[in-house]
Amino acid sequence: MMTGFYIILAAGIVLAGLYISGVIKPPLLAKALASCAFVALGAWALFALGASGGTAPGTGAPGLNGAEGPGAAAANFTPARLLIFCGLVSGALGDILLELFGPADKRFFIGVGAFFIGHALYVASFFCVDASSALIALLCAFPIAATLTILSARLLTFEGAWRLLLLGYMFALSFMCAFAWVVLFRTGNISFRFIAPGALLFLASDTFLGLQLFGTDKIRRHSRLLGILCLATYYPAQLLIATSLAADYIF
Repeated sequence: MMTGFYIILAAGIVLAGLYISGVIKPPLLAKALASCAFVALGAWALFALGASGGTAPGTGAPGLNGAEGPGAAAANFTPARLLIFCGLVSGALGDILLELFGPADKRFFIGVGAFFIGHALYVASFFCVDASSALIALLCAFPIAATLTILSARLLTFEGAWRLLLLGYMFALSFMCAFAWVVLFRTGNISFRFIAPGALLFLASDTFLGLQLFGTDKIRRHSRLLGILCLATYYPAQLLIATSLAADYIF
């Protein structure tokens, strides 16, 4: 049953590597294929695995299907699972939009908005799993966002209203990351064994992207390296989050 899942996962890793290395041309096609791979991975886990009518082995800790214990039925269309999948789709859309519109184009922020929506969908999914962790995550997000704010003031060239938008995005990303780890530590939810490290990689990826696009002249001398680091953390992040939809089968 899991063979198709692992085939798509391997394809996603290969396509991401081909895009990062610049093998596939044009870049828009390469990026679209790499991004569609993690959406396909999530779709397989959501539809094919969940609709199979099988059971998840389970380890006593509930996953995104809301069931618990050995042999727990794998429900596919729970709110938490659907929200994760929609977040993956939003991320893929953001990838395409960012490739179409560069940072010099005002439409660039449409792509940023797609990523913001993706983070919001992930956060909404976390609420479905453990809403009681939200306040703790909010408190944890402040020092993370504050650190990023201090760094951005020194390293980025954003000014005015754009800086406010950037700060809002950084806080949303910090909250998403903190929420994922708080849920993991408090509940031991098996799906968050993938989501939490994925969220951390997402935070690293967006940090590299910000430095690449909006860093000072000295930082942008290393644009190529920053771009590689951004993508090398971004695609594993999304693949991990997509894999969380199959966590009930993997464990």
